[in-house]
Amino acid sequence: MTHPSIRIRAALLAVALSMTGVIGSTVGTTTSLAVVDFDGYIAKAAKAAKASKKAYGVPRAVTIAQSILESGWGRSQLTTKYNNYFGIKCSALVSPHQRGCVAMPTYEYVKGKKKKYIQRFRTYSSMEKSFLDHGRLLNYLDRYNPAFKYPNDPDKFIRAVHKAGYATDPKYSDSVIALMKKWNLYRFDVPAKAKDPNPALISTVAPLAQRSEAATGVPSSVTIAQAIYHSGSGKSAQATKAKNYFSLVCGKTKSAASSGCVSIGGTKYRKYSSIAKSVQDQAAVLSTTTRYAKAMKLSDTPKAFLTAIQKAGWSSSKTYASKVYALITKYGLTKYDLLIAGTIKQGTSNAKVTALQNLLAKAGIKVKATGYFGTDTVAAVKKYQSKAKLPVTGRADPLTLTRLAPDVRSGAKGTQVTAVQALLVHRKYAVDARGTFGAKTLKSVKALQKKYKLTRDGIVGERTWALLFG
Repeated sequence: MTHPSIRIRAALLAVALSMTGVIGSTVGTTTSLAVVDFDGYIAKAAKAAKASKKAYGVPRAVTIAQSILESGWGRSQLTTKYNNYFGIKCSALVSPHQRGCVAMPTYEYVKGKKKKYIQRFRTYSSMEKSFLDHGRLLNYLDRYNPAFKYPNDPDKFIRAVHKAGYATDPKYSDSVIALMKKWNLYRFDVPAKAKDPNPALISTVAPLAQRSEAATGVPSSVTIAQAIYHSGSGKSAQATKAKNYFSLVCGKTKSAASSGCVSIGGTKYRKYSSIAKSVQDQAAVLSTTTRYAKAMKLSDTPKAFLTAIQKAGWSSSKTYASKVYALITKYGLTKYDLLIAGTIKQGTSNAKVTALQNLLAKAGIKVKATGYFGTDTVAAVKKYQSKAKLPVTGRADPLTLTRLAPDVRSGAKGTQVTAVQALLVHRKYAVDARGTFGAKTLKSVKALQKKYKLTRDGIVGERTWALLFG
């Protein structure tokens, strides 16, 4: 809306900015520049502009800068007396935001000569009402429609508004942009950073993936990364409508985990009752389908595993393996892979069983360290699995062993040390007295780590446990 007060204030802007940073008002000012609280004004205007943007879509930076320009930082008489921050005049169409009208003097240049006029301006009950009316003015007039293509680009928005005839001064939009830049008003239009949904999804899928890995050998890191990729971070139609996190389709082969099929986008996808069932089915497909047999032999190397299933037909995309592996790298998903391989079952008699029994004792489960996996050990394993909320099988699978095995350091004493020593002795390494992690045990642990090219820190962590149980 072009009005004389805008023309005059815009014409004065260049001089006003260079001299004081404040725009002169056609109706005078009531406060000296020395006492203007610039930051305070911006904070107050930002709040009012927020309501305007929500209602009408005008960038807050634009509204704030125009209010500074039109009202002289809120110092004009039209602003201080009547809360009119944009010099909007009364018209036949009454705005729902205005309170009334007031006649005030204004000036207009006609053929180069300054002339005084009496004009009727809208009055408002508050700054917010004035800002809302400004937003409504721009939103309701068709000529400003092109500006709303740029709701997140204040510079382009104000240039489109200017071009549509808001002000006749050729430098008007430059002046508004100068204010936005000088006071960094753009910060009020920066979209809130979207929260990454993947960490939450990872925390849900990780324990399911580890259980699946313990049962089938499919790497947990691969399962988690595939779930993120195929489900669009849990937001795809397959995931939300069918709890299908791997884009598995219905076909000739029936799925024991699926509860049926559902058509989405013209394709029939397997439907599941839970994410756990979806993970179960993904593992079943990879671990039992003949064409993925080669990949299963590469389960120790996630990248090679992904490349192999891609070549075997899991995905037609040539970049599939690299994209899924990028997710493994980004979120450090290999930390969920079970390094301890193999399962200790009932009837076994060896040093691994002795170590298992000592680790169970460390976890507070009563069992004698006999070295034989009998019914008492089966019962102890089941008790631990129930306590740790693991699948209760009575078998010491990789997940159970991983959860049982703590980090053991030099100087430690107890049954966890006895477990380490049992496995070291089985490999012909010297150790200290039973249950004491002394110099001999430390030397042997470092020797084992050196042999298999691990960090020689002498700490029995997951990778060292994996060697000992391997």
